[in-house]
Amino acid sequence: MNYIISIFYLALAIFMLYKIKMYQVSGISKHWFAAAFGYKVILAIAMLFIYTRSADIKEKADIFRFSNDAQVLYRSIKVEPSAYFKIMSGIDADNLKLFGIYNRMNNWDYSHGSQLFSNNRMLIRYLAFINLITFGSYEADLIITLLLAFTGLFWIFKFFNFKLKQKKWLLFVLIFFTPSIAFWTSGILKESLLIFAIGLIFNCGNYALKGREPIARIGIVLLALLFIYNIKEFVFFLLLPPLLAYVWNHFRSKQRPFLPYLALIILGLAIANESGKLGKENIYKTMIEKQLSFYNLAEQDNAHSSISPIVFDATTQSVLLNSPIALINSLFRPMLWEADNPLMIVSALENLGILVLVLLVVIFPVKKLENPNIFWFTLVFSISYLIVIGLTTPVLGAISRYRVPALLFFLLALLQLIDVDSIKTLLQRNKA
Repeated sequence: MNYIISIFYLALAIFMLYKIKMYQVSGISKHWFAAAFGYKVILAIAMLFIYTRSADIKEKADIFRFSNDAQVLYRSIKVEPSAYFKIMSGIDADNLKLFGIYNRMNNWDYSHGSQLFSNNRMLIRYLAFINLITFGSYEADLIITLLLAFTGLFWIFKFFNFKLKQKKWLLFVLIFFTPSIAFWTSGILKESLLIFAIGLIFNCGNYALKGREPIARIGIVLLALLFIYNIKEFVFFLLLPPLLAYVWNHFRSKQRPFLPYLALIILGLAIANESGKLGKENIYKTMIEKQLSFYNLAEQDNAHSSISPIVFDATTQSVLLNSPIALINSLFRPMLWEADNPLMIVSALENLGILVLVLLVVIFPVKKLENPNIFWFTLVFSISYLIVIGLTTPVLGAISRYRVPALLFFLLALLQLIDVDSIKTLLQRNKA
């Protein structure tokens, strides 16, 4: 029965790609987007194969852990529907009668970590919700999640394709076929939902700024931001300042585009430094605790890709001083000589490709940015995100996954700095 349901949803997803007008871009056949979605399906199958090699691996794999908990919540609707709706809505969710359900879920309680970095409950609720239409089929849940992640990537592509019209095919390859981005958004993981929500913000926010049903679309943007906040708070706090700066520049286009970003960066760092006085926890101390917790867990599980954690104090000055090494760890590690399994080898080769792009920026820099506001958004969001990942994640295998949203926008920033026409001219001369 599961196979029938999953085949139905796969066929429905392909049908939607071809028949819904939203999935179309001038100058690109829908066959190309179908191929990109097919690529994600293949990667999803590969991911399932990798994480079902043994019972121990499967038990610890994130792609199954949250789904298992969602199954517990979904099955409760058959026995006690009111319990399902209380847990899903959060209304009276602390009722002692619900603890029997909570006790059967291994990942619901995140009390051992900070909600700033991860909230398992949102992903579990999402899966328990879509189980209502997939009847608890894991494969069908996966296909729906694949389509959402693909749609998020499509919206991001559509936005940047409109703003950077001369780099259409480079954008297409970068967004849909960068290995780690394609792979880690092809599973039931938080990264897949983050990409969907970010894409939704770009799509609806862009139309709202154009004055096309702005009130409704601003409402959707706010819901998407709330969704991100409930998956990973730190992503919300890193995304909000550059979003505000982008909107600021949109309405005050005559000023220097970098100034709003700089102002909000300074404000954000000041708030982070004083966050212990403003709220219940100091953000920097939480980052240190997250790093130590991650490192201890890696040592306990004998993780082969663990690295020495970056030692920093809970101050803005210390964070800034350690940011360069954090950035290097996030962007360029693992190196080829550090890779000891197929996934890490692919990640190392990808990091080599990133280094090549950085060199191309140096050798073939653009004379003038096509859209400075977009460039500063992509750079500020990606760099801040990569620094946080580098400071808090002392495991290379985890870095390659957690950095996915940041890597996407960092590559988009690099692409805007490369003079593609100069490269084409040089290649044509060599052929002649």
